Amino acid sequence: MSISQHQQQQVRLYGSKKKGGKKTGSKEKHSDNEDNDNGVESLEMTLDVGKMEEQMKHSIDRFSTELQAVRAGRANPAMLDHIRVLLKGGSAVLSDLAMVAVKDAQNLLVIPNNQDDQKAIDTSIRSAGLGLNPRIDKNAIIVPVPKPTKESRDKLLKNLGALAEHTRVHVRKHRQDAMKCLKNDSKSHMAKDEVKSWEKNVQTVTDKYIAKIEDLLKAKTREIERT
Repeated sequence: MSISQHQQQQVRLYGSKKKGGKKTGSKEKHSDNEDNDNGVESLEMTLDVGKMEEQMKHSIDRFSTELQAVRAGRANPAMLDHIRVLLKGGSAVLSDLAMVAVKDAQNLLVIPNNQDDQKAIDTSIRSAGLGLNPRIDKNAIIVPVPKPTKESRDKLLKNLGALAEHTRVHVRKHRQDAMKCLKNDSKSHMAKDEVKSWEKNVQTVTDKYIAKIEDLLKAKTREIERT
């Protein structure tokens, strides 16, 4: 059975025994009356391969966005996209508080929407772990992007590896959740060969998204090593 067929088949009919010990039940769909007459128990599966794949795709999309923010030695506004700025009333994403633009090849220009947030933005950029040392320039903030050294490239590659592993953990967690659902479904008279088929499909989807992580990581690694 293909993955698409499994995704479409969310309601299964499993056999149960009528009085007298005769086992009935069919994989064919019946009307409610026929189900009652034949002693077939209608059970809805909790495993949803489509939902699992959607969750994995979301994890990959987030990883891809994080990789776009990593730039070695080139000024790019995406570098600051995920920085959160600590304010008196809580925190906010930098992009909601300021305009970020490229001043030149080695500098970013950050213009706060509200000048009262300027110092908080400066502090948040400085402490974001990106190795950036901004400076306040009148109503703006200049963020120099240092040229890459071997040490900085090695640090970037190490951070990329950590991001990739974090994403792998998320993908495997979605797989584990799906397998728990399958284990629960298998208790409802599901045939062993059908359980194996579902397990194979879950693993196939998981392998596909793990491979996507590796492809994205390799491409980004090559980009950094060329700088």
